[in-house]
Formats: sequence, structure tokens, C-alpha cells
Amino acid sequence: MMAFKMRGLAILLIISVFLLSSCEVYQTLYGTSPQAPVKTESTKVIRVEGEQAKDPAILAKEVYAAASPTQHDLFKTSQNPLGPFDKGKPLGFTLEKWLAASGIGIYSVDGENAEMEFSFKNLVPDSVYTVWCSRIKLPPEPEVQDKPCGAEDGSQNSFKSDGKGSGSFSLKLKPLEPSTKETASVIALAYHSDGQTYGTSPGDFGTSSHVHIFFMMPEPTSNATKFEVPIKFVSHIDANLPEQDVFIEVEEKAEEKPEEEVMEKEEEMAEKEEEKPAVIGEVIKAEEKAEMEEKPKEKPVVIVVQETELVSLSPKAEDPDKDSSLAFTFTSPLNENGVWQTTYGDSGEYTVTVTASDGESTTSRDVLVIVNKKEEVPAIDSAKPIESGLAVDETESVDFSVSASDLNNDPLAYSWKLDGVDVSSEDKYTYRSTYEDAGTHTIKADVSDGLSSASRIWSVEVKNVNRKPALERIADIKAKETDKIVITALATDDDRDSITYSVSDNRFAQEDNVFTWQTGYDSAGTYEVSIGASDGQDKTEQTFTVVVENVNRPPVITDIVQKK
Repeated sequence: MMAFKMRGLAILLIISVFLLSSCEVYQTLYGTSPQAPVKTESTKVIRVEGEQAKDPAILAKEVYAAASPTQHDLFKTSQNPLGPFDKGKPLGFTLEKWLAASGIGIYSVDGENAEMEFSFKNLVPDSVYTVWCSRIKLPPEPEVQDKPCGAEDGSQNSFKSDGKGSGSFSLKLKPLEPSTKETASVIALAYHSDGQTYGTSPGDFGTSSHVHIFFMMPEPTSNATKFEVPIKFVSHIDANLPEQDVFIEVEEKAEEKPEEEVMEKEEEMAEKEEEKPAVIGEVIKAEEKAEMEEKPKEKPVVIVVQETELVSLSPKAEDPDKDSSLAFTFTSPLNENGVWQTTYGDSGEYTVTVTASDGESTTSRDVLVIVNKKEEVPAIDSAKPIESGLAVDETESVDFSVSASDLNNDPLAYSWKLDGVDVSSEDKYTYRSTYEDAGTHTIKADVSDGLSSASRIWSVEVKNVNRKPALERIADIKAKETDKIVITALATDDDRDSITYSVSDNRFAQEDNVFTWQTGYDSAGTYEVSIGASDGQDKTEQTFTVVVENVNRPPVITDIVQKK
């Protein structure tokens, strides 16, 4: 067996040397083979739109800036809406990574005041971004007016993404102009590839400034002056618009030699073919035969859908014999008819094999089915209390709770805010009022799946509960006739109400909270006295005993006379 292996290796070595030698002989006799056409590097770039952005080959391409500013042409009204444009600098990431950006948040309005709270994911890491509150006039005569959110000088509308491409932005501002059927307010997020911001201007679109994702405000459904709008940012592609500010290279054709030169080369090769040694001719023919027998590479079949969309394959095949009908079978998750109704939770990639049979022989082809996640906002199914407006007295408590679900089966996070301040991360919260809480308060529950959120808001009116004044204890008093009795009453009120005092015995003269009785020789006795402190609503009293002891007075000689 070992000898057989050695002989086999020797034969293979001899054949290899022979073939290499044959190639050298061929090159010596006939020269080198014609050079393959050279593909030149593209100097042009184009915008991507529609189905292009679903092609894995397109998504894998590196994106570029343009060499000079490119006017936004959302609705393709110009003569050259998609390019080509002169190619600028590479931006350092693929189209797929660019389109992965997302953002959610809340835009709230309360009268003349508004607030934005946004969070973003999959941005360009460690990069400068600005937020724009633009106004867009819709076709047939589209026009865009860009304005920085917040201060007009652009001092409030920038932030920087972190190393993972995450970022957040919050701002208090004047309410945006409501959207109409003709014009709309747009909140846009712009990436600055040069790391610079430009104040009142977004910069040069396409070269250094690139609108990444945006949100178009819907038309208001009422005239309410207090409302909230849940925000979900999308890319131009998500909005069925051409990508505006990043570009891919134009596929340029390889250089081709003039037809006459090609014909001359073919004639020359034909003449040399007749002159070749037989053994070399056999080697070349064997190589050509091997190349002809190679199967052409099949273009991969890729189907892209979103969760809840129907996958329905309709394969086509030909039977060279044309003497039988073809039957198709499909592997899971497709049914026997090539249909699959996707649902929430089905996101992922699935390789499906489609087989065609004429009853005797079969042929198969794989299909990659990509199911993208269809993001749905969490739903608050029930909430307690049912009433959105509540009234309680100070020191009373109210129990709140929400029950939520998510069609994507994402884990849910809960957040409770009391007057804008975080107070709980559970699915329930108890509000306990105090004597200091009189007034109106807002309780807000947010339920988030990490990308979008749902909210429920309650208004709680806390009614003032009066607290009685607290009067310091007054001890029993003992005095002697002719003593001056002075009582000072001291009271406090937790509500800081004004306090008035009173006494139940009119023997005492009152001056504010000081009560005075000048006793005499006829004042002996025991008296029950009450002193009260009132805040105007409630009164507190202290009762104590005043004992005035008798004082013996010496006799008084009223007169002296002579006895008769």
C-alpha cells in the first residue's frame, strides 16, 4: 500500500512539472496570453433608493461623501436627483451600518412651552451631531428651511455620540409650528463628518454634513394646548425617499480594447494554434474543457420581509424534455404551497430549499429569507386608577399600577415620575401625600421596550388639610391675695397660619398672648381658667387651675373716744 502511494505521488509530481514546463514552452513559442480588461477606479458616486437598499451587496458597500455640496432633492424634482456626483472622501463605514441608526423619544407641549427628550442608537461612534427643527414645503413646489432647535445661534442643538454610537438629547424650547397638508415641521439629526458645527447653518450637505435620521411631525388632531407626541426617527430609505447625504460608488465598466485589435489578436492566436505541438494542444484543450464544465455560479436568491408580512414564493423552472409537469416542494418554515405567514418574534435569517421535480429527477435551490424585526410600540393594556383626574386630602395615599404588553415580546422596563422626578422602576407606585403637598401634581408611567415607549398620565389634586395650632402646656397656678398673676401663652402652627389667643375668665386682662390679673383681698378662691389658640379654622385650648390663697389682714383702728 505504501509503495502504491509513493508511485501515485511521483506520477502527480511528473504531471505537475510537465504542465509547468508546457506553460513555459507555450509562452516561449507564442508569448503571454492576452491581458484581462483592467477595471478602473470609479470617480463618481450616486444616491441609493428603494430596492437597492435591500440588496446585501449594496448594503455591504462603503459610503462616501460628495466632492462638493449636494442640494437635497427628496422628491426627485431636479434633472439629476440621484447623481452621479464627483466622489469625495470615504466616510469609514458601510451603507448597512449607516441605515442601522435609530432614535426614539417624546416631544411634549404645555401651552407656550415645549420639551424634547430623545435617545439614539447605532450612530457613528464618537461623532458630532446636531438637531434641526426644519420646515418643509411639500410638492409640487418643495422647499426646505433649516433652523437649529432651541437658540437661533445653534448653541443648544449639538451633542456627541459615545464610543458605542449611543447618544441622548434633551431641550426646552418654544413649540414647533403645527404641520399642515402643505407644510410640515421636521426634526432632523445631522452627522458632521468633519467634527464641526456651523451655528445657524447645518453646513455643506453631502460633503461634511449628512442628515442621518429624521421625524416628520403629524398634523394635530385637535386644538389642545397640552399634549405629547411619541417620536420614532427613520432614515430616508425607511421613509421611501432617496438617501440624501451619503453615496456609493458608480459601477464603471472595465476598459475594452478596440474591436480591430481584438480581431487581429484572435487571428494571431488561431494561426499559432495550428502550429502548436500536439502534446501542448492536448493540455490546453483539457484546460478549456475543464473550464467549460465548471458550473456557472448561481446568483443567491434573497427574500426580505418584515415580521407579520406574508412570504409567498412562486418558483419558475423549465423541463428540457417538456414531457411532464413540474412539482415544487419547500422546506420549513414554508408550507407545501411555499407560503409562510410571519408573526412577531420571527425575526432572523432562514435558509429554505426549493426543489423542482419532473417525477424522475429533481433539482434544488436555496433561498435566504430575511425577516426583519417590525418594531411595535408597547401597549398599556390597563391602568389603575381608571380616572385620569384625582383629588385627595393631604396625608392620604393613592395606589397606581399599569399592565403592559409588547407584540415583539421584548422585555419591558417601567418608569414612574412624580412631577418629572423619577420615583420608581416597578410596574406599580404608591403616592403618599404630606401636609406640604397641597396643590396639583402629575404622575406619569412610562413603559419602554428599549426603542419605543408608551405613557399614561394622571393629575392629582391634593387638598389642604388644616392643622390645629399647638399650645404649650400651662401649669396650675397658686398665688396669694394682692399678687399679680401673669400668664404668657405660646402656640405654634405647622401651616404657618396667624394665631389669635383668648381666655375664659374676664378677671384677666389680655394683651395679645399675655394675660394679667391683679388680685385683691377679696380674690381668695379656686378658679378654672381656659386659654385658647386659634388659626381661624380650628382652636386649641389649655385648662388649668388658679388658686388664690386668703391673706389675713390686721385689725384697723377706726377711732378712739373717752369713756363716759
